[in-house]
Amino acid sequence: MFDKLIWKNDRVLLGELVFRLELSKRDDWELGRECFAFYKTKPLVGQYAKFFALRNDFAPRQVVELGLFDGGSSVFWFELFSPQKHVGFDLTRREDSEYFQRYIARNGLQDRLKTYWGIDQSDTRALLRIVGDEFAEPLDLVIDDASHFYQPTKTSFETLFPLLRPGGLYFIEDWAWGHWPRFTPPNDAWNHAAQLTNLVAELIEATGTTAELISSVTVLKGFTVVERGTMKAAELQGVRLQDHIFRRGQPPVWQRLRAWRQRVSRWLGRLGAGARGRVPAR
Repeated sequence: MFDKLIWKNDRVLLGELVFRLELSKRDDWELGRECFAFYKTKPLVGQYAKFFALRNDFAPRQVVELGLFDGGSSVFWFELFSPQKHVGFDLTRREDSEYFQRYIARNGLQDRLKTYWGIDQSDTRALLRIVGDEFAEPLDLVIDDASHFYQPTKTSFETLFPLLRPGGLYFIEDWAWGHWPRFTPPNDAWNHAAQLTNLVAELIEATGTTAELISSVTVLKGFTVVERGTMKAAELQGVRLQDHIFRRGQPPVWQRLRAWRQRVSRWLGRLGAGARGRVPAR
């Protein structure tokens, strides 16, 4: 499917669609806004092509995307996968570009390709509500190219990963930004943010603990792919990643919970005994 792409110096063409390469755009751009903005590079897309070449049986029908910029990436994935439905979210409060709107109208995709602007990826309630309204089946694919910050990315993962079918894939782009010199200059906001490397490490730990939650983690330079295991959906409700990680020297979460309950029970017992020992005021 990636062989349909025609790469130029400042754009990539997919049929009649034009995607302007934002990281290499030039001042002499002649098309104005008659294009999609596209922040993915040829090497990154090449990594996707390499990955999916090994998973040519993977045909996602229900897709969620986090981080849209102007919607160009949603169109890109929709053209490549042709899913039954693709729903995208972005924190920016804006409307679809005219170029995007014409693409939707021309192809009759009003019910198959939708964007939700002004949605924070860490807003669990909004994500669950919209995904619940839009999809009648489990998700096949989630692509997170949103904030790239540790906590919002982890929150999105814990919210959406349980909604994947067993064998579904969850992509986290740009996990390695903490290892890129341009993101770590002194006094830069990124320099003080928790790195996504921490989340990738936790995902690998969870995979080593049990394959029921995560069956595999694939790490490439541009993204990490997490494959959902066979754990039942009911067991994943309200999932917290740390509850599925065992580290030597630390008891499993169920043992920690039992110890906590025992401490609470003893505390309540002492409280009750103290109350019984007091003489009521006359």
